[in-house]
Amino acid sequence: MSESLIISLSGRTSTLENHFFPPIELSGDKNYALGLVELLTFNSIPNLEKKNFYVADLETINIPTGSYEIEDINKFLSDKLKLENVTFSLKANNNTLQSTIECDRDIDFTKADSIGELLGFDPQILKAGESHTSKHPISIIKINSLRIECNITRGSYSDGKEVHYIHEFFPAVPPGFKIIEKPLEIIYLPISVKRIDYLIVRIVDQDGDIVNFRGETVTVRLHLKSI
Repeated sequence: MSESLIISLSGRTSTLENHFFPPIELSGDKNYALGLVELLTFNSIPNLEKKNFYVADLETINIPTGSYEIEDINKFLSDKLKLENVTFSLKANNNTLQSTIECDRDIDFTKADSIGELLGFDPQILKAGESHTSKHPISIIKINSLRIECNITRGSYSDGKEVHYIHEFFPAVPPGFKIIEKPLEIIYLPISVKRIDYLIVRIVDQDGDIVNFRGETVTVRLHLKSI
């Protein structure tokens, strides 16, 4: 192969795969390294997935997967409950980062798929007609960092364990805007193979979970070079 190659992968999930035929044969007397050139997609990452809201004597309110601020959740639930003649209010305290809820029906946060934990509440029943403040801070921001990993690299570590991460960042744009991540200085990591016939790139969060871009196109460009 030449001394330098650009490899591009695209898809509609956070797992991108390429099979190379014929394989890329690397020189046996040289060492090679790979780095991220750019990642392109849209910030469609939801902070709320498969969550429900339970109020006494009413059907379950399913909250659509999406990117929400507290004000958005309040409006969605208030509009739904207004149809049932139920008064509801959800507010965030920007100083304490806790939430406050008032409702004239009991609210059930004991179910596993309840939105209660996201709003800072332990599993419990909130009594009607009272103002309730969450014990914990609101945890509406799910993503703390995005990590790009590649199956053929080595030389990066997380919590003392060797991993395949080649780049880590936090989206600098709000939901709905284009993510254009271009490292100011490409970090090249050594690769562990001399023959590339299969390449897989995954985008995961700080916990190693696959990131949900909700079907948006994800494009990754990599630079492979001899060192």
